[in-house]
Amino acid sequence: MTLGEMLEELREGILHDTSSQPIGSVNSDYLWSDKTLVRYINQAQRKFCRDTLILRDGTTHEATRVQMVAYQNEYVLHPAVIAILSVRCEGDRADLARAGHSAFDTYRMPDAYYFDPSQLSQLPPGKVVAYGTDEWLNEDDRGSLGVMNLRLYPKPSPDHVQLMRLRVIRNPINKLSLDNLNAVPEIPEDHHMDILDWAAHLALRKVDRDAEDQARAEAFKQSYLAHVAEAQELAKRKTFTPMQWGFGRNGWSYEIN
Repeated sequence: MTLGEMLEELREGILHDTSSQPIGSVNSDYLWSDKTLVRYINQAQRKFCRDTLILRDGTTHEATRVQMVAYQNEYVLHPAVIAILSVRCEGDRADLARAGHSAFDTYRMPDAYYFDPSQLSQLPPGKVVAYGTDEWLNEDDRGSLGVMNLRLYPKPSPDHVQLMRLRVIRNPINKLSLDNLNAVPEIPEDHHMDILDWAAHLALRKVDRDAEDQARAEAFKQSYLAHVAEAQELAKRKTFTPMQWGFGRNGWSYEIN
């Protein structure tokens, strides 16, 4: 659906907000302006992305391409990125291992029956072998602390600088606007109608006419939550991997005498 189609459905089909005068007219009796409803649709799309983690991307360059810099191990990601699914250096055949702050920096007393000298020192700069995203949160231009940080281990040396290709879960990058009613939301089309329930909830919760509007707002909220649950189940089915298990793995064995 285009933004124009969604705006029409939200106003007329869901909110039943009609007027005998065109919007912008002095005598217009619309309850919500187009600008307000588009703002609610944008908020609904972002919330749906956060609640369902449904917008997965490996091709949009500004969000999924990061160029290494020699001796630099921390990189601020695009503000739309919610999480990283995998990182692969261009030219490599396997993804980088995922680790975190405790594995990179925290010394742990080795077990009395096991000692690994590598635990006592960090790797010198060279080829990157792992990444983490739990170092800290960064501010964006508006002061939001929701911008992710990517940390590499070890620091890349000049002869191992590569382009990193990320698979990410993200929010929409571009906001919908009245300037382009033919624009299409970035989430899959199957969920375009779903997010209108949250937009309707946002609209009706501010209307102070009678108790009926508050009840309708709550009904649209519950309908939206049902759509979220359905989308989450769909995502689980797409990423399902059968569990494997067996004896004699991971450093131990099972023996019957």
